[in-house]
Amino acid sequence: MNYAEQQRSPMKHIVGITVVVLLHVVLIWALMNGLGAKIVQELHPPIQTKIITEPKPPPPPPPPPPPPVMTQPPPPYIPPPKIQIQPPPQQVIRQVTHTPPPKPMPPAASVAPPAPNAPVGPPVPDHLAGARPVNNVKLEYPEEALEENREGRVTVLCDVEATGETTNCAVTSVQGGQEFAQAALDYVRRARYQPAVKNGVPIKEFHHPYTITFRLSND
Repeated sequence: MNYAEQQRSPMKHIVGITVVVLLHVVLIWALMNGLGAKIVQELHPPIQTKIITEPKPPPPPPPPPPPPVMTQPPPPYIPPPKIQIQPPPQQVIRQVTHTPPPKPMPPAASVAPPAPNAPVGPPVPDHLAGARPVNNVKLEYPEEALEENREGRVTVLCDVEATGETTNCAVTSVQGGQEFAQAALDYVRRARYQPAVKNGVPIKEFHHPYTITFRLSND
């Protein structure tokens, strides 16, 4: 068919154009209704994904047990040796008593012939010990008090034995200084007194008071 013949049959051109337009309309409608997506899905099926978990590594082996601790037993108890300490020797305190030198003995008196027996008189009445010594003992004045021109007075209590000796003497009061107390004690201890008498028999008298007076005029 040549070009002239084609120009003479216009119906063929109209039918072809109409078919083309319809095809485009159908194609657009299919796209709008998702037909294209379905076709794509059919052509490309969905890829199934599967998550494969990696197996966990086995747990590490437990650590070896620690070596046992060896405890050393304590050493046996050995008691310390007992140390005996010798106590120091006790010091013995010796009391030193100053004894005045003995006085020269008076010359022995001549022995007189015994006197004839005197007539028996009345019994001796009871009395206390004498107040004055019978052996002429001398009272020693303290040197310190003598240098300072001091006088004193001392009261002493003594037991007077039946022999006239004094025992257990003690100072009860002192005036003038302690030097007088010692001098008074020395005096009464050396003195001899007439003992107390009861029913005609000499007896011991307890706590007989003696007052010793120190005056400068007596020295």
